[in-house]
Amino acid sequence: MKLPLEGLWFSPSGQSLPRKFAIAGKGGSGKTTIAGTLARLMASKMEQKLVAIDGDSNPNLATTLGLPHEKISQIVPIPRTVVNRTKDEYGKNKIVLTKKPDEIINEFGIDTPDGIKLLLMAAIDHAGAG
Repeated sequence: MKLPLEGLWFSPSGQSLPRKFAIAGKGGSGKTTIAGTLARLMASKMEQKLVAIDGDSNPNLATTLGLPHEKISQIVPIPRTVVNRTKDEYGKNKIVLTKKPDEIINEFGIDTPDGIKLLLMAAIDHAGAG
């Protein structure tokens, strides 16, 4: 079965195109469930590399993506040192990566059972942080 959204993935010439999706909503609205289900569905139907990023301060996307608990505890969140905050020529704040995106994915990403590479942006490191 092919997804009816194939037009989102390819240019008119048939060239594969990268896409970014973000899931947003109120607390408790099912964002993680939707994001995980969508990622797993896309990974099963598409032949493109898929990276899922959990930016929640209470990350649970790993569970939704089928990672066992012992593997979840091994995930290293992306450190703040991968970004450098500077100012542009007009004095506006600018964020620049200190590594190439592929390097960040390879270094901090963890493979899920469905072939999705998962990145963790944050983790609660003290009480009251989430």
